[in-house]
Amino acid sequence: MIFTGNLKRFLDKIEHFININSIEDKTLSSLIFDFDEIDFSSILNNIQNRDGLYFYTTHVKEDISFLGFDSIFQVQTYGDSRIEDTENIITELETVFLSNWNEYNIDSIPLFLGGMKFSTDNSDNLWSDFSDSEWFIPKFLFFEFQNKPYLIYNFFGNNVSTINLESDFQLLNSLIQKNSFDSKSIGSVAISSNGKEKEVWVSNVNKALAEIKSGEVQKIVLSRQVDLELESSVEISKILEVLGAKYPRCYVFAFRKNDSIFFGASPEKLAKISHGWIEADALAGSISRGKTTEEDILFSERLLTSEKDLAEQKIVVSFIKNSFTQFCENIVCDENPIIRKLPNIQHLWTPIKGKVNSNQSIFSILKELHPTPAICGVPWTKARNSIIEMEPHDRGLFSGMIGWFNFNNEGEFAVAIRSALLRKKSIHAFAGCGIVKGSDPEAEYSESELKLKPIISLFESTN
Repeated sequence: MIFTGNLKRFLDKIEHFININSIEDKTLSSLIFDFDEIDFSSILNNIQNRDGLYFYTTHVKEDISFLGFDSIFQVQTYGDSRIEDTENIITELETVFLSNWNEYNIDSIPLFLGGMKFSTDNSDNLWSDFSDSEWFIPKFLFFEFQNKPYLIYNFFGNNVSTINLESDFQLLNSLIQKNSFDSKSIGSVAISSNGKEKEVWVSNVNKALAEIKSGEVQKIVLSRQVDLELESSVEISKILEVLGAKYPRCYVFAFRKNDSIFFGASPEKLAKISHGWIEADALAGSISRGKTTEEDILFSERLLTSEKDLAEQKIVVSFIKNSFTQFCENIVCDENPIIRKLPNIQHLWTPIKGKVNSNQSIFSILKELHPTPAICGVPWTKARNSIIEMEPHDRGLFSGMIGWFNFNNEGEFAVAIRSALLRKKSIHAFAGCGIVKGSDPEAEYSESELKLKPIISLFESTN
């Protein structure tokens, strides 16, 4: 028994829904079922060798987790019009959508899962598995909200038959079988590039400072890529389990397509849209955690009074507030930032929210918000061009967005930072720092080390 009821009840509920709604071949349907228990680690272990997309995320403090897999519909778009092209495809699909969501008292239900790259430029093969904008509807979505487990089953009318449903039911039974790994170690590093690119980093920071001094830009966010070669393959479930435990206030995620898994623990909310309101995080300026309570407080006070960090934070806050004015009213934002503490780092943080105008779509909102100065710079076009010219790597999904949305104009998206790409036994980890007037290349390098730590510290070194 995989959820409350048995195979017959599962089939009867779907058949009843199809009959009362006169489901046609092209109708997209989404049905929720009560579920008994969800062991996300076991399911991830059971699907790791199966083909197909999957998307997992958890936010421990917000008490929400979900895992969607086996795509029934994909939206892949490229180029500068990727957001508009995605919206056009989604709008057509919305007209044939039916669900039983109103039977359940759940605030927001994911339908489309995926992400979008930082930039449309793609100069190498590292990110070739992902398109510029990549979203999909999963056939199965295991969903846990406020300690209540559910199964969401999505299907098109022309793909429903008793044989197909019985086959899907048996597949679900096999995927929920307990399958845990006892190893305490996630993996060991055989080769690391960490530190080998420092000379290039220092040179690029000095180039950025020269552009800032000339008045061409106010801020440029530069990033590093550190490559790790592991001694053996790793289990993504173990990585996600550790990240979820260490960073309960972050968006812990994994997005797999083909041979690539993009994963991380992002502290930064790009946008959460629900009940007609939008929330976003302005997160800029960083300092390490103290070794004692007294030292930690001292570091916080130093960050709150740092002219350089406050100026960087002000740039991000101004951008988000100005973006909100394009689609919002009643914008709420404190004048001064507060401290956001993570296990290894603390940031200046300004939560911002606003009432979304009724005629705005999620896509028009995302186009205004991304990329923010926190991961690109100001003005963003010039900063983006400088980034592409200076950085020796392609960012791909790093500093892009990762998340979900549905047809009710609801969605939640994290800025895809504190992240890495896993391909077989290779880990490619990324971290960025905002370069503004007064930045020091050595200090920014040390800050990037702090930001790389959530990923690199997962793996043991054999050196």
